[in-house]
Amino acid sequence: MLRHVNASFDHIITCFRALFAINSLKSYTICKHLQIRRNKMFDRKILTKIGLAIVLVTSPVLQAVPVAAQVTETSVESLPNQHFIIDVSELEQTDIGKIVIDASAIGGQAALEIPLELKRISLSAPDCVDAGTYILPVTATNTDGEIVETLDYPVTIKALANDGESHRDWDEEIIYFLLTDRFYDGNSDNNNPYDLDYAGADNPRGVYQGGDFAGITEKLAYLSDLGITTIWISPIVANIQYDVSAGSQDGAFYGYHGYWAQNFEELNPHFGTLEEFHTLIDQAASYDMNIMVDVVLNHTGYGLHPLDGARENSPAGYPTDEDRAVFEDMLRLETGRDALTESLSGLPDFITEDPAVREQIVAWQTAWLDLATTPNGNSIASFRVDTAIHVDPVTLQHFRNELTTINPDFKLIAEAWGADPINHKNFLNSGKMDSVLDFKFKETARNFINGNLVGANETLIKRNEALESNATAGQFLSSHDETGFLYMLNNHLGKYKLAVALQLTAKGQPVIYYGEELGQTGANNWPVYDNRYDLAWEETETENHDIFNHYQTLLDFRHNYSEILAKGNRQLISGSNEEGYILVERAFQDEAVYLLFSNREEAFEIELAVTEADAIAFNHYNGEQFQADGKRLIIPATLLEEGGTALLTLDRGQFSVE
Repeated sequence: MLRHVNASFDHIITCFRALFAINSLKSYTICKHLQIRRNKMFDRKILTKIGLAIVLVTSPVLQAVPVAAQVTETSVESLPNQHFIIDVSELEQTDIGKIVIDASAIGGQAALEIPLELKRISLSAPDCVDAGTYILPVTATNTDGEIVETLDYPVTIKALANDGESHRDWDEEIIYFLLTDRFYDGNSDNNNPYDLDYAGADNPRGVYQGGDFAGITEKLAYLSDLGITTIWISPIVANIQYDVSAGSQDGAFYGYHGYWAQNFEELNPHFGTLEEFHTLIDQAASYDMNIMVDVVLNHTGYGLHPLDGARENSPAGYPTDEDRAVFEDMLRLETGRDALTESLSGLPDFITEDPAVREQIVAWQTAWLDLATTPNGNSIASFRVDTAIHVDPVTLQHFRNELTTINPDFKLIAEAWGADPINHKNFLNSGKMDSVLDFKFKETARNFINGNLVGANETLIKRNEALESNATAGQFLSSHDETGFLYMLNNHLGKYKLAVALQLTAKGQPVIYYGEELGQTGANNWPVYDNRYDLAWEETETENHDIFNHYQTLLDFRHNYSEILAKGNRQLISGSNEEGYILVERAFQDEAVYLLFSNREEAFEIELAVTEADAIAFNHYNGEQFQADGKRLIIPATLLEEGGTALLTLDRGQFSVE
């Protein structure tokens, strides 16, 4: 539906005619709510009389609503993508049963519930919202659903300063996920801080391998050369110390991954000191890279439940009664079968819906923003929230609120098993998260490389429409919790490189799992976990490393055309499954790039129509250049074994939809 306050349809037409008077405009997007595109596939649409086609979608148009006479005494100002707090504590009725805010004017939900326990919610506006003041109506109803009180909340979105400085939005981040313990050992002095028998372990891969903050710092140049902008590191807090497999035949296994916390206020000594963590943050900033830290709000490590108690013949490092006392009254005594109350893998489950527990676990995590702040003023830039689907939603909203109060630019990305941009499980535009990990992307990639080029592209078009700069998704192929993507392909490097090309040129945030760029992969096999390998640094010494170069070339292209690839539209220009190739346009405002993907294993040429007879195409993947002949361009397809990818820009004209 198209919404416009006090405006006739003819007035809307007049506005759009004025707005889009520039004939050279190829594609312009006003968020996901209204998409305007000029190409022949929409010629039959109803608004061609203005020289453009308008595709109407069901979400409301973003609109500036005149400020009402009666408004709250509080107002806020914010930049695009920046968080701000809506505080409705001035609602005074005692019989309020529900509070909702209509945030559709700035791209949010039309009926977003504000928790009664908080009376505060954190919101943000995507970068496609025009600067101006918007009214967000707040409605309070009683338990019978009757309106008892209303507020009009003015929010002013300010324009970003045009100071000539480069600006990288949240949706332009390129994320590299690493297990700190498995990345690089930069300080061997911290390899065994508890003096445990790692050397005698019957499962050498189940013990700490030595990776630490100093090791990441030492390898920042490598990550920068690759093209990374955000380094996501596994949880940093002190974990349980003991071998959880002690007394069994499973093989030794310690909390090297970081997800089994024992002390949320201390760093894991295996990873280094606070000074070394500060050095990592500062040095990363010098490379224009941010640090994202993995956090766990759902559970503690094993052995900390009040019913655990002391064990007969307890293994070295087993939690004490004093350790367990820290979590007194915080852990669920009786677990359930739903996402909120179940015990994941038998781990002690926080009662996250309990207000006192909520306050404590949020305080533990938010304190790290101050603790991590260096003398130079740098700090953690974002959190990845583990097992978010198992945490009480109000607790996540409180977490977001507290982070916003500390730093309005701080970001959150959720791990919610099975989530994707369309089914994001209400984590986006809900006062919780800025992004979700896209668990469905690898299915699309697998569909793509196995021959359904068009179907996969149609899926990505729908995915495009669901994403905004403040509500996006991180597309990944592999992780520490799943069998590696390349392993699942039986190490077919051609198909793997084609999938990587799809990932790194798609809208959203590419998430690279450490070692993928070197072709490392493995099974998700307990207790060895071949997918949690040590990074193969010897591979980085190889000149012209095929897979690394593939990643680097694609990421260079993404950096050079960041706004187009992070924010632009997507449409099929030419090709089919039967022909074994597709040409895809990614366009933003008046610029476009073209992605030519092929899954054929034999050499062939592709003839493409262009609008200008003197058009020149440049392939950024291999440096080749092609001259049009009579509005036709002939481009040799890249073989599948070579990556199946061409990254094209046109000098003069554009490709014609066929």
